[in-house]
Amino acid sequence: MSDELKPWSVTASRITYEDRWIRLRSDDCLTADGTVIAPFHVLDYPDWINVIPLMPDGRVLLTREYRHGRGEIVLGLVAGGVERGDMEAGDAAMAAARRELREETGYEASTFVRLLTSYPNAANHSNMVTSWLALGLNRAGEPSFDPGEKVDMLFADLGDILADLRSGAVIMQSMHVAALYSAESWLRMQGREGLK
Repeated sequence: MSDELKPWSVTASRITYEDRWIRLRSDDCLTADGTVIAPFHVLDYPDWINVIPLMPDGRVLLTREYRHGRGEIVLGLVAGGVERGDMEAGDAAMAAARRELREETGYEASTFVRLLTSYPNAANHSNMVTSWLALGLNRAGEPSFDPGEKVDMLFADLGDILADLRSGAVIMQSMHVAALYSAESWLRMQGREGLK
């Protein structure tokens, strides 16, 4: 590792916007070589999770949901933010995964496998995302959507979805794509069948 790479110093910091979804922090920074970068805006999101619910027959449960940033209905995974109540559990990310799976799909899982933890965008986001594989699914009831939320569910073969991603027939959030490939890798290591 280079001795020249050093973290920036923060000489001033202020919250310039905050609501229940996001906090925008504006920092005045000084690089190791003395360059002033001010303001540098950081998005302080809570940590995120996403979940790949895997049915016993090898199909995954995917979601379709309107995503206003793109103005499109997008195929994706069960996903959400870690909430204050999740932090009371021993593993807040797992608690959030359990909660989001139940809320968005009505399913519960007996086993959650942590696939990976990554940075959504370390350049200007402060949070992390943890991806889970949910096994031993059973339908526990109806979904319980947040106000304004509507989620359609569909089942698809994991191999088919990965092929559609590679061909460009399907476009998803990059964090969801990484989780799907991690699930495929984990399943191959476990010697599970059902992948094409």
